[in-house]
Amino acid sequence: MTIRHFLLFTALAVGACSHEEPFDTPDTGSDRPFQPGTPARLTYNPGTDQHPSWADDGGSFFYSSQRYSTPDGDRCIAQLPATGGSAFRTICNPNPAAEDSSDTFDSPSLFGDDRLLYVRTASRPGATAPNTAGVYVGSLADPLSAARVLPLPYTVPGGRTHGMISMARWLGRNQVMYLGQSVIYARECNGCALDTIITGLEVVEMDLGGAQPTLTVVPGTYGASSVALSTTRDTLYYTLINDSRVYRIALPSAQFSIAHDFGAQGIARDVTVLGSRLVAVVGGEVAYIDDPLLGPIQPDGGGALISVDLVTGAETILQAQTPMVFRRPEFAPAGSTVRLVVEGYEPGVGPQTRHQLVSRVGELYLFEAP
Repeated sequence: MTIRHFLLFTALAVGACSHEEPFDTPDTGSDRPFQPGTPARLTYNPGTDQHPSWADDGGSFFYSSQRYSTPDGDRCIAQLPATGGSAFRTICNPNPAAEDSSDTFDSPSLFGDDRLLYVRTASRPGATAPNTAGVYVGSLADPLSAARVLPLPYTVPGGRTHGMISMARWLGRNQVMYLGQSVIYARECNGCALDTIITGLEVVEMDLGGAQPTLTVVPGTYGASSVALSTTRDTLYYTLINDSRVYRIALPSAQFSIAHDFGAQGIARDVTVLGSRLVAVVGGEVAYIDDPLLGPIQPDGGGALISVDLVTGAETILQAQTPMVFRRPEFAPAGSTVRLVVEGYEPGVGPQTRHQLVSRVGELYLFEAP
């Protein structure tokens, strides 16, 4: 059974003398960041804000926001103007019967002006893993009526199990590229808090044109840690765990090449591309661990944000006014103002444990014309 999104409007009647005009309530919304700077901080949330994804017109972006004020820690999808200010749309579970569970709406991705993909999970109190989880596709106008197109976890052709997806990129109305991921629940030590470690596995193309989705693993992408599409959506860029290089595949011909190598600067991940400009997170608070029980994992607390000119190979570190590490940058689409929205985190002090690397609380920041 689907739940339909609803809005509750409360009318406030204000009495006044007949010769007086009624009071006006001025619009207090804003489409500018509350705190300008480089980068400008866009969100202020005791919980974490993550997984930004632009609307096709570049005028706004979506992200997942934790509702820190609720005891169950729900996450909702929010939509914010491109330059910040106040969110003008939120997508949450409005059902009062769900208040005893943790509901998450995450990893949003919009195609056109109304086709929305997102990940949705629900967990009972004390549960290690979600009780229900899946990938949903539906209308932005009525997102809670979206259909589940893929359960989580699922098995891809070849036998590997993916527990989560992220970085969904639309190739067309019914074709999506995304990063399939492993999900591991582990403790750093006896008595340590249980944490969720998510590591990339491979890039998958999902075709939604039939009655059931068709999944195809992109050859050569096993161990992928991020994925992006070129402006023209005909070239795939991706990174691999424990690797300093960004790889490129021309989709029509399947021609493979190395787009850029960051070398001794460290592990590259979280790639995004706009025209001939590539930005990735490099080095920093990331660790590759080939665990004898868990297998290869890459806990990540963020790193430096480096911009690359793909024509000349020149690198530029995108600096912040205060010390900061970054994750998941996203360029606004071509044809709009050049902007980059990114997750920002306070850097850790000293060596970070695996638990600390994957439990960071971040906010969203904006680089104008990076």
